[in-house]
Amino acid sequence: MTPSPALIHLVVATTSKSTSSPLLTLLPLLAIGVLGYFFFIRPQQRKAQAARKSQGSGIEVGDEVQTVGGVIGTVLEIHGDRYTLLTGALGDDGNLDGPQPTRIVFVRQAIARKIDRIEDVRIDDEPANDVKPSTNGTNGTSAASDIDDVGGDSTTSGGEHGGEAEEG
Repeated sequence: MTPSPALIHLVVATTSKSTSSPLLTLLPLLAIGVLGYFFFIRPQQRKAQAARKSQGSGIEVGDEVQTVGGVIGTVLEIHGDRYTLLTGALGDDGNLDGPQPTRIVFVRQAIARKIDRIEDVRIDDEPANDVKPSTNGTNGTSAASDIDDVGGDSTTSGGEHGGEAEEG
């Protein structure tokens, strides 16, 4: 009895198994994960850490800051990561002018930036002179009548409610 070539091939295939370890299979995936960490995740962490350090540094009591919501105020107190802001404009005597001042407490992450203080411009309390509309020389109508009326009825509205009588 002579062995056939197919039988020899089967015996050789079973005796010479190619053993691939699971570690060798997972090595490319592990390398991709490590490279992704160093190229994507770690630089983002460094950038966020630098932003956190620069955000809270340099803000002291008395500085004027803007929050992420757009509120502008002067820092009154700092307790840990909580900042108490006073909103409003200071008068010459150091008191707030106008409406009642508001104290709002924000966390450090809500403060967007420190802003430069703007000096208030004081205007004398003189009554404003009303400017009369210029008249067009051809037909005697005012220049304001050339502007389209937003409401579409081309009538001048009188007052806040468009000239309508209040029903009470």
